[in-house]
Amino acid sequence: MNNSNTLAEIQSKYQDCNLLIPSATSVQINPFYKCTVMEVVADTSENSGDIFKTGNIKVGEDQNGKAIYADVFSPAKPLLMKLATAAGIQFHPEYTTVVRENQNTYVGKAYGAVRLPDGTFKTHMETKRICLDDEEAKYRLEFMDKSIMGITDWKAAKSAEEMFKGHWENTNEERTYNGKTYPVKKFVIDDCDREKYIERSMLVNMTLLRKTASEKAQTGAILRVIRALLGIKGTYLLQELKKPFAVPTVTFSPDYSDATVRQAMLQQGMNSMGSLFGAAATPQATLPFASEAFSDSFNPEENLDNPAFASDITDDETDYTENFQQMSSGQEENWFDGEMPPQEAEPEEKAPAGYRCENCGKEISENVYQYSIEKFGKPLCIGCQRGGRA
Repeated sequence: MNNSNTLAEIQSKYQDCNLLIPSATSVQINPFYKCTVMEVVADTSENSGDIFKTGNIKVGEDQNGKAIYADVFSPAKPLLMKLATAAGIQFHPEYTTVVRENQNTYVGKAYGAVRLPDGTFKTHMETKRICLDDEEAKYRLEFMDKSIMGITDWKAAKSAEEMFKGHWENTNEERTYNGKTYPVKKFVIDDCDREKYIERSMLVNMTLLRKTASEKAQTGAILRVIRALLGIKGTYLLQELKKPFAVPTVTFSPDYSDATVRQAMLQQGMNSMGSLFGAAATPQATLPFASEAFSDSFNPEENLDNPAFASDITDDETDYTENFQQMSSGQEENWFDGEMPPQEAEPEEKAPAGYRCENCGKEISENVYQYSIEKFGKPLCIGCQRGGRA
């Protein structure tokens, strides 16, 4: 069942809003499971935040044999989190955390699971380690190279020009912005201010990193799990990222229009009531409306435990499937097995003890005599007691 028409209506109604819902196509695999394909579109604009540039690769050669290079990009955190939501990735709350090993080292851990199209779960665990000493050395090398080779980022170059001595140089690169192509220039720091530039740049970046090292470690581990579970590549060409990401998922979604499914759900609910209260459930014969009302009042998905991380997995969905077309027998036989309402017990007849019925003269036992005297005030046999001749 395609819900593209519904999505189009929502988009037209909220065209002035930023919609975060992906489009989806759902297909009922069997009476119990449904496969849904979610489509997530990446925003490939320059400042969207969904992707970031990681470099360039050689994609071919021109007629003169000169190499042609194309920029490559990697999915950033916003896009990866949208993909994780569409795929239904779940993270274990106890094993998704961050640990501080020492004064300068943080280790983020993440344990996630996703349901595959065949209904089984795939789990994966990743770690992300941030050592402030290593990061400081990396920053020093990075800013040293920039001070010598030149700063090509326009904002960073303009900022450096205002604080340090240096000069502009032309490069052989070109950059497209708002549909126009501009030559790329770089700002090279003079030798006299090179050390000042390196130290200041390191101080700014390390101060920020020390504040966010713990969060970066955990986020890095989570994003690594998402990439691993969904098989996301490290880099994509821009043309590839403009295509939607299709993420298939399988959900437990019984088809309540199927009479057999409604009957199985009803039976499961009756068995659950019996397990809770230890009493026989109401027989189906006394509930002619049960199959219709059940689909509206009982939602098994609300009570399903998450089986992805449990050490002793008990999947309620498996119980539903096993109970499919297995109606319990003997409920109506046991329905009236309880004690009957108390009635006046008739006395047992024992051997005659010389007592006779006052009406018919029949000899009666001592127990019957005592009972009759208490009830009627005179000796009567059982037959006269029943006949109302008292």
